[in-house]
Amino acid sequence: MSNYPQTYDDEIDLLSLIQTVWDGKWKIALIMSVSLLSVFGFIIVKPNTTFIASTEIKPITSFELDKYKLFNSSLKIIEAEQKAENEESKVEKTVNIFEITQPFLLSLYVEQTQEGSLLETGIDKYNLINKDDFDSERDYKDAIQKFASEIEVLKPTIEKKEIRLHYVLRAEYNDKSKWKQLLAFVNYEANKKVKATIINRFSTIVSVENQKKKFAIKDIEIKIDNVKKDYDRYTKNKLAFLTEQAAIARKLDIQKNTIASQRFSAQNTFVTNVKTDAPFYLRGYLAIEEEINQITARKDKSAFTKDLFKLEKQKRELEQDKTIQRAINLFNKTPLNTNHFKSTLVKTATTDFEINSKKNLYYALSIILGGMIGVVFVLLSKAFQNRGNNSVS
Repeated sequence: MSNYPQTYDDEIDLLSLIQTVWDGKWKIALIMSVSLLSVFGFIIVKPNTTFIASTEIKPITSFELDKYKLFNSSLKIIEAEQKAENEESKVEKTVNIFEITQPFLLSLYVEQTQEGSLLETGIDKYNLINKDDFDSERDYKDAIQKFASEIEVLKPTIEKKEIRLHYVLRAEYNDKSKWKQLLAFVNYEANKKVKATIINRFSTIVSVENQKKKFAIKDIEIKIDNVKKDYDRYTKNKLAFLTEQAAIARKLDIQKNTIASQRFSAQNTFVTNVKTDAPFYLRGYLAIEEEINQITARKDKSAFTKDLFKLEKQKRELEQDKTIQRAINLFNKTPLNTNHFKSTLVKTATTDFEINSKKNLYYALSIILGGMIGVVFVLLSKAFQNRGNNSVS
C-alpha cells in the first residue's frame, strides 16, 4: 500500500481552458468556415426565401368614371323635377337610385376581397398550399383559411412612420408565379361579383319602385271609385229632398220664387231685409222641378263629382311617369352592361415583391454554432491528448 496520500484535482483551470481554446483557434476557425460554407451551399441548392407582396388597389380613373356621369347627373335632374312636382301635387314620388362613384365601387371591391372566400378559392385553385402535406381534408381546409386570413387589405393612411395613398393587398409567400395567378383570379372574380352586386341592387330598387307605383295607382283608383259612389249617394239624397220640396210648393201653389226683398221706410231710410233661412219650397215648384230634371238628365257625372279631376290628374301623372324606365335606359348605357367593367384599378404586374430573406440569420447562426462545435472539439481533443500522455507516463 502506497504511503503517499491520494489527491483529487476537480478544480477547473480557467486559464488553461482559455489557453487551450486560443491554441486551437485555427481549428475553430476552420470548423466555423465549414459550417458557414455548408449553410451557403444549402441556401443555393434549396433556397427558402420568402417575399412580402404588396399590390395597390386604386380607384378607377376619371375617364372611366365619366362613363357613369350621364346616369348620375340625369338622376339628379329627375329627382329635382319630382321634388318640384311634389310641392304642387303633394304626391310622394321618391326614387332611391344610388349614385355610382369611385368610393362606392372601391368599397364594394374591398368588401369582396376582405370577405375571404375568393382568396380561399384561389389558394386552392392554384395550389399555393401543398395538399399532400396534410393528413386530412379538414386540416387542408383549415390551412387555407389560416393563410387567407393572414392576407391583409391595408387602408390608406398618412402617418409619420407610414404613408399609404391607396388600399394595399399584402401577404407573405415564396412563389411569385403562383402569387400573380392568385392576384389575377381574385381581381377578375371580385370585379365580377361587384358587377353582379350592383346589378342586383339596381334590379331590386327598380322592382320596389314599380311595385310602389302600382300600389299608388291602385290607391288612387280606390279613391276615384269612392268619390263616384259619394256623388251617387249625394245626388240620390238631393233628388229626394228636391222632390219633397217640389211637392210642398205645388200643394201651396207656389209656382215661382216668393223670397223677396221687403222694403220699408224708417226715417226716410230704405232698408232691405232678405231672409236667408226661408224654406226651400218658397223658390217655387217650377225651379225645383227643373233642377230635378237637369240632375236626372246628366250623362256625364264627372264634371259634378267633387275631387274627381284632381285624383284623375294624379293617376295620369303616375301612369305617365318614366322615371324608372329612364333610369333603366341610362343604367344599360354604363360599363355595367359590358364585359369591360372595372370597379378598381389593380395591376398585377406592378406588384412590389420585397424580399423577406433569412439568409443573414442563417449565416449568423452557422458561425455561432460552428464556433461552439469548434471550441468543444478543441477542448475534447486537448482532454484526450492529456489522458494519453498520463497513460504513457
